[in-house]
Amino acid sequence: MTIHGQGPGCSSPHIQPDQPVWAAAFGQDVWGYWAELALGPVSQRLRQIAAGEFGMGSPASEPGRKQDEWRRTVDIDQPFWLADTACSQALWQAVTGQQPSRFRGDDLPVEQVSWDAVHVRFLSELNRRVPGLNAMLPTEAQWEYACRAGTATVYHWGDGPVSPDLAHHEHRQPRQTVPVRSFEPNAWGLYQMHGNVMEWCAQNGRSEDRVVRGGAWNSHAHTLRSASRLERSRSSARNDLGFRLAVPVG
Repeated sequence: MTIHGQGPGCSSPHIQPDQPVWAAAFGQDVWGYWAELALGPVSQRLRQIAAGEFGMGSPASEPGRKQDEWRRTVDIDQPFWLADTACSQALWQAVTGQQPSRFRGDDLPVEQVSWDAVHVRFLSELNRRVPGLNAMLPTEAQWEYACRAGTATVYHWGDGPVSPDLAHHEHRQPRQTVPVRSFEPNAWGLYQMHGNVMEWCAQNGRSEDRVVRGGAWNSHAHTLRSASRLERSRSSARNDLGFRLAVPVG
């Protein structure tokens, strides 16, 4: 597998990208380049994810695999920005003025938000308030590429089991969501690509359904796999459904 621009999350290890017009702050750390989106006292850090090629889906031998995870090579031909966490309740409320979540806490992920609500209530208003942002949901390929962070294993940490110190799923307490920066991030500085809340992606599934990725606090370990994909009605608003922002570069 070849990953272009081997520096994690940066388009080149030698060329610093320009600060985005929407960024309140910008810099580089051990995970690569980052940019800060600010709405008053609330901020969201985004990581620049390099263009590259990866193996999407799972091998036939992977436990828990489903038929729709066929293995193929996918080229991510443009870098993009991806939020380092799922959207928090504080950020959702700063944009929409609403609090839809069952489990309450500013640093918990927003949940009980449908695919339609994310677009109509959140993304449209966020893009209106922040000129040049053009925030959206990631594609499935962008999501899995970022989740894997250069790996080809079952989870970004390897093929081993989902222990309680690695991700929040059905065998871990508490039986609800946890703060969005819980656990160690992956190699590209992204938190909880496995577990806590499933994350909406841009794509249609079958009919009017939409694809969700990553598994959740109430999910079996096999649904947390990097390749695992599920579908939910675009109007579904459950306490295990959230999302994270993607923003084009340039």
